[in-house]
Amino acid sequence: MVIPVLNQLSQRQQWLDFCRREAPYCFIESPECLVDFQSTFLKITLFPQNPLMQDAVKYSLGSRRSMEPVWRLIKGCEWDLQAIINGLETMDFSSNVRDNSLLKVHTDLSVRKYFNREHCVVPPSHIGLLDPLMAEPNIWDSRQLARLITHQQFTSLRSEQKSSLGHHGSNFKTPDLGEITLTLLNPVENCIGHMHKNRLHIFRGKQPFISLIPRFIWPKPRLTP
Repeated sequence: MVIPVLNQLSQRQQWLDFCRREAPYCFIESPECLVDFQSTFLKITLFPQNPLMQDAVKYSLGSRRSMEPVWRLIKGCEWDLQAIINGLETMDFSSNVRDNSLLKVHTDLSVRKYFNREHCVVPPSHIGLLDPLMAEPNIWDSRQLARLITHQQFTSLRSEQKSSLGHHGSNFKTPDLGEITLTLLNPVENCIGHMHKNRLHIFRGKQPFISLIPRFIWPKPRLTP
């Protein structure tokens, strides 16, 4: 899944344009977070300094009756996403959140705070730090593998997953590059690679995942729309 990236949400028109999208679901560069406006609820995912080792913090704001309460909150914070986040971070979730000053008169607005322990979403800035791989590393750990995959420095990609009957990847669809990258960057998957006869075999834990032939050449520039 390709998630759009917006520079910021700090003005009324930016919020209106965001909500007019077919899917109002975007990364925001500053502050770095993921914003999802589902029906009458606004969901904000804040990324930690180390998204591979720490849990992301999620907030859900809204009302089951209408979207008016969350819109009133956005307007009350002068359309500034950072101001909303600042207010959320000062709230005491050990008590009744309706008593917090951020909500003011929005009595129909509920706020929840929870943690994303799945590590399934990686912020753009972290992926952007993955430089091309120009030589075979001593150890094919998950980060080296992600560098290779992100910059498409390979050929002959194929699935190596096995069915319950022990059959190899012919019955499995080869995962797309986005899915592979998120899998590699997920510490729970414990991915590692092993070279065998010029072919790199990648494992999820002890289970075969994919294999490919590395190409240690500088990737071609990508055209942006």
